[in-house]
Amino acid sequence: MTDAPKYRSYSQFEEFLHNFYSLSQTARIHSDTHTLVIEGIEKFSESINSCMDNDSLTFKISNDQLYVDDEKLAYNRTTKNLFDNIIRFFDTRSLEGVRLLEAVTQASAREILAFMRLLDISGQQPEPLAWLKDSLAAENIAWVELVKKTERPQDEESYKSKAERRERARKDYTYTKASIEEVAQKIKEGKGEVGVRKTVRVVQDLVTNLIEDDEVYSAISTLRVFDDYTYTHSVNVGMLSMCIGRRINLSRRNLVNLGMCALFHDLGKIEIPYEVLHKKDKLNESELQMIEEHSLNSSRLMLKLKASPDSKARILVPMFEHHLKYDLSGYPHADWKRPLTLFGKIISIADQYDTLTSSRAYRKSVLSPDRALGYMFDRAGRDYDPILIKVFINIMGVYPVGTLMRLDTDELALVVSSPSREFSKRPLVCVLEKGSDDSYKKKEIINLDERDPETGNYVREIIETYHPSDLGIQPVQHIFSA
Repeated sequence: MTDAPKYRSYSQFEEFLHNFYSLSQTARIHSDTHTLVIEGIEKFSESINSCMDNDSLTFKISNDQLYVDDEKLAYNRTTKNLFDNIIRFFDTRSLEGVRLLEAVTQASAREILAFMRLLDISGQQPEPLAWLKDSLAAENIAWVELVKKTERPQDEESYKSKAERRERARKDYTYTKASIEEVAQKIKEGKGEVGVRKTVRVVQDLVTNLIEDDEVYSAISTLRVFDDYTYTHSVNVGMLSMCIGRRINLSRRNLVNLGMCALFHDLGKIEIPYEVLHKKDKLNESELQMIEEHSLNSSRLMLKLKASPDSKARILVPMFEHHLKYDLSGYPHADWKRPLTLFGKIISIADQYDTLTSSRAYRKSVLSPDRALGYMFDRAGRDYDPILIKVFINIMGVYPVGTLMRLDTDELALVVSSPSREFSKRPLVCVLEKGSDDSYKKKEIINLDERDPETGNYVREIIETYHPSDLGIQPVQHIFSA
């Protein structure tokens, strides 16, 4: 090994994992001399050499994410199937990870194939880890170290371990909301060209934290307060949009641009009278026209902000587009024939989800988060980009954070964490107990994925879902509490 550090890219890590999994499947069904097996061993060995640094190469699972030498790999639509397959492969073998030592670079094709076959067969053993260790020792394969899967039940203790990250997200939310309010107020006061440098810095910091931990930020919209919608909606749309951008692997710079665009997408609403925005009765024709022109006015007001022409150009069009719909049947009504921009398609999804799940003065009912996703999925290809809506649902989970549900045990539960993988669709919930003062208090944290070891059936079944506002529950009091 050379003393000079190697430059190793995410694409090299992904190729290494692809070659690992491909060889594991090929070795299962073909003989030692089959062409696919021989080629698979060669590719696997080459990818090890290109990725190995500091005398070892480790790949492991942590919190449903794949890491290679402590680098978290992006989980997106191009890597999703591969990563899910590898995570399943490890789960069935009680493995959290594998460390390949430097000696693997000198291993023969026979040794590598033997390792892959033993790894595969271990999944059929009653105690796969112990069996695999003994079998590797018997084959004298000493260049592998196995990392045992640590049982980390999603209980109260593991939930509390997120307290620091939740508090950081809460502060980001507060700073972002204050920054938008400040810009909007200066525009209202007619202070000429208003600077957005402070907002850009806030968004840059937010992107840094979101890249590190997007799960918390995808749940952040539960921080909304029912009677304060004007600016919380903009923050929610901004954070949800950036979560979508993160999942499809946008660059950091593009995430910042997307965040700025989403945060100011409703800027034009500051020109709409309060009594129109919050009118409970049906809007008349002139009032409806005011509402439908707000996206155009958002772009117009953006021109008044103090920013470079290039920066403005990147975000003006998506702000105008966010109500046009995927098939261009929305508003403002214009002779617009160009397909929506990527940012416009992303923001329209985040905007509609937050709107559907928010209590509003003019709306008689509000959808629970899971029903809102179902409503939007049914309109994929017409209102929303069909690929991006699937990405969004994968981010939020079948039962998004903040969904209130009644269980067959007659318990009332609030979703506090959704699984990030499609094959694990049941969330982590906290059970709520009604007190003597009619308020709800948090009891224990339970995992709805839990099964009865004898029957294999789920211990608890979901009977019905609600929106928390139906029972006057503020999710933030239970989800983001210490």
